[in-house]
Amino acid sequence: MERSLSCIILAGGKSKRMGEDKAFLNFNGKSFIRVIGEKLSKKCSQLIVSANREEELYREGLKGLEFEFIGDLNPYQGPLNGIVSTVEKIKGEYVFIATCDTPQLEEELIELYLNMIDSFDAVIPEIDGKLQPLNTLYRKTAIEKAKESFKDSRSLLSWVDRLNFFIPPIEEIKKVDKELGSYRSINTKHDYLNLLRKT
Repeated sequence: MERSLSCIILAGGKSKRMGEDKAFLNFNGKSFIRVIGEKLSKKCSQLIVSANREEELYREGLKGLEFEFIGDLNPYQGPLNGIVSTVEKIKGEYVFIATCDTPQLEEELIELYLNMIDSFDAVIPEIDGKLQPLNTLYRKTAIEKAKESFKDSRSLLSWVDRLNFFIPPIEEIKKVDKELGSYRSINTKHDYLNLLRKT
C-alpha cells in the first residue's frame, strides 16, 4: 500500500547571519526554495510552506508548483513554531520536514527513511555527533506531539527527546547523499560563497 507523505518547507527565519532572506538566494539559476520545492514535489502528495513573509512572494517563487502556504502562529519563534503551525493542515501519515537553506538536499533520502521508520516516531540522523531534527522524516503523530512540547520549550531537541526515533547508519545515508549536503545549511555569506564555488 502506498504511504501518504506530506512535505513541509520551513522558511520562517529572520536570516540574521545572512543579511537577506535565504529562501530566495540564487542556486544554479533558481532560488533555494524553488530548488527544494521541486525536489520535494517529486516525492510528496502534499507540499506545505511555513513562512512569515507575504504569501505572494512564495506564490511567485514557486509558480507552477502546488503547495499550501501557512503563516507561523508565533512569528520568529524558531523552527518548532513553524512545525506546530502546520499540524492542523497535514494530510499525510508521514511528514518530511525540510529547511529552506539546504539547496543540496537529496530527495532520495525520503525513500530511504520511509524504509527505515518501521514502528518508530521518526528517523533522525546524527552527523558529526549532532542529531539532525530537520531534513528528515516523522510520523504525523510525532508532529502532533510537538504541540505539547512547544508549550514547555521552543527547542527542537526538547521535542525530539520525547520521541522514539531511529538513528540511521551514516554509511546508509551516504549511499544516497555522499557529501551529506542535505545537512549543510547555508547560514552566512561565507557559506553561500563556498557553495557557489563548488557548483
